Order: sequence, then structure tokens, then C-alpha cells
Amino acid sequence: QAAGHGFANFWMHNGMVTFEGEKMSKSVGNIVTPTEMLQLAAPLAVRYYLGQAHYRSALDYNPGSLAEAAAAVERIEGFMQRALKFVSGGGDLGPAAGKVPEAFRAAMDDDPNVPQALAAVHETGRRGNTALAAQDKEAVDEALREVRIMTDVLFINPLDPHWSGDTAGEAEYRALDTLVRAQLEERRAAREARDWARADAIRDTLAQAGILVEDTADGAAWSLGAR
Repeated sequence: QAAGHGFANFWMHNGMVTFEGEKMSKSVGNIVTPTEMLQLAAPLAVRYYLGQAHYRSALDYNPGSLAEAAAAVERIEGFMQRALKFVSGGGDLGPAAGKVPEAFRAAMDDDPNVPQALAAVHETGRRGNTALAAQDKEAVDEALREVRIMTDVLFINPLDPHWSGDTAGEAEYRALDTLVRAQLEERRAAREARDWARADAIRDTLAQAGILVEDTADGAAWSLGAR
């Protein structure tokens, strides 16, 4: 109980994230952080990836996981772009409204079961692509409307300006990442030259700015900490 809100009515225990079937461990070095994921893939692809396993089940990560998630997002976006062009000539259809497929509704009412909900999105997209091939405008319009509603519910609509736009926060993060990486590269060079004083000074300067540096098997990684 905090900030004036009542005690929780529900407790939800999520599954663990594993790395190629193994428990993540700093000592082993098989850890991937959310910050690292966002450096490897677009935020929408990361969000899609995190929804691919039921929240109570283990979510396994491997080097190809984010690429597969990005490909899935591209399939959804590809259908939506083609359907939008076919139905309205590429113009804005306005807010999506109407019902969702029963399979999607059932999945979301089942705990919820987001992986099954995603399966309903892709099934509707395949139906829409078949309608596109048949030049069935009414069927394409229906499939597009349903995909828009479902992806809006899951907050993975690739046509949403939130994902396609460059938000101020994302731009600021990229600028900070560029500056910090330059400092880390200078620190790496200092360490290779055994200039330990210079290397420690760089790390201390970053720490004073609230940036924590961790040396890993793959090089130095940074994260924001408390000043």
C-alpha cells in the first residue's frame, strides 16, 4: 500500500527470463538487460517479444529472439500498410471501432493469454492477405479494422505514432548513449595502455553523473543509477 492507494487485490507471479534455456547469471555472463535489448531492436519489437510467452511461463531469450520478433512486427505492419492503401488509397481511416475476433476475446479473457491473442492477430492478417489477393475490398476492410483494434488493445499497433515517431525521450537516450560510449571507449583505451588513473577518473566522472559502469565479458555496459 502506497501513495494513498489501497492494498493490491491481485498478486500476479511472472515466470523467469532464461538465456537459451539456462537461468541468467552474472557469474556466467549470460545476461541481457532491457537497456541492451533496446540497443539491439526497436522498442516495438522488444514489447512484442516480451508478450510471446504467457506471463506465468518462462520467457527464453536467444540471440535471434529480437530479430524474430521484429520480423513478426514487420508482417503485421506490411499487411496493414497494403490494406490501408487498398481500402483508402493510403489515407487515414480514423479511429478503429467495432468487435474483435472471438479467438482474441477468448484469449484476453483467459488470464490473459497474450500469446494466443497474438496468434489471433496473425491469423486475421493472413485472412486479410488472402482477401487482398482476391481484391475483396469488404473482406480487406474488415480484417484491417480487426487487426487495428487488436493491436491497439495490445499496444503494438505499428502505425501508432508512438512507435513510428521519434519521441523526445528516445532522442535524449540516444544522445546520452553516444556520449557515454565515447567515454567508455576512452576508458577502454586507457586500460589497455595501463593508465589506471585515467580509467578510474573516467569511471568516477560518470558515477558522479549518475551513470553506473559494469565491466562484462563483452566489454563495459552502462546504466542509469541514483546520484
